[in-house]
Amino acid sequence: MYLVAVHGYPLDGRMWGPITERLERDGTCHVVAPDLRGHGASTRPAAPVHAMSLFADDVAADLPALVPAAEPFVLCGLSMGGYVLFELLRRHAALLKERLSGVVLCDTRAAADDEAGRAKRREAIEAIKRNGIEAAVHAMLPKLLSARSKGTAAETLVTKMILATPPATACADLAGLAVRSEGFDVLGILAVPVLVVVGEDDVLTPPADAEALVSACAKAPYVRLLTVPRAGHMAPLEQPDEVAAGVAELISRSRR
Repeated sequence: MYLVAVHGYPLDGRMWGPITERLERDGTCHVVAPDLRGHGASTRPAAPVHAMSLFADDVAADLPALVPAAEPFVLCGLSMGGYVLFELLRRHAALLKERLSGVVLCDTRAAADDEAGRAKRREAIEAIKRNGIEAAVHAMLPKLLSARSKGTAAETLVTKMILATPPATACADLAGLAVRSEGFDVLGILAVPVLVVVGEDDVLTPPADAEALVSACAKAPYVRLLTVPRAGHMAPLEQPDEVAAGVAELISRSRR
């Protein structure tokens, strides 16, 4: 079994390191965490706008290299990564249907931005253009992590990932996030086990958003809401033991 894990904004695949260590150490699954275009070690250059559909098409194109043929896999996404999964499921259902064994949605939501949300994205773009990627560190770090994660290895890694993101990439991400579609229609037809993870201190996509995801999964044979104590928007990084255990349970159910 493979777990294909898609990172959030403005981060890269390193955010999945702690749960990768736990899941692979226990023999639960192999984890692959691709860097989206413009991020980390990706060979794809940033585009002017990173539509979630563009990211989804990239992941679909890379899937044969990420997961060996005929091997089952679970899709996992955090925040922006969750929005990418919605488009992947919408646009590439034929590619996924024979091998998709489950879906994990971490600290994300199915609703699209409203006008106020789009205005905040525009403001964030202008701040990065004026002040560089440090503006994203200043704006995002307090929102990404629980206050209880201050001074931890999670805070150090999140800061490194944001600073490693080119300003043009971050702006393209924000532009794409502002125009994304909602994902409720996709959730309504999912017919595989689903795990919804949310940090109890998440201020960006709070527990109410996670509850809406669970309610939308009307056809899924199994749906679990995992609310993670002492975690904010980065639950898999802040509390990897609890999130890895939840993923392991989902994989066990999908195998049965």
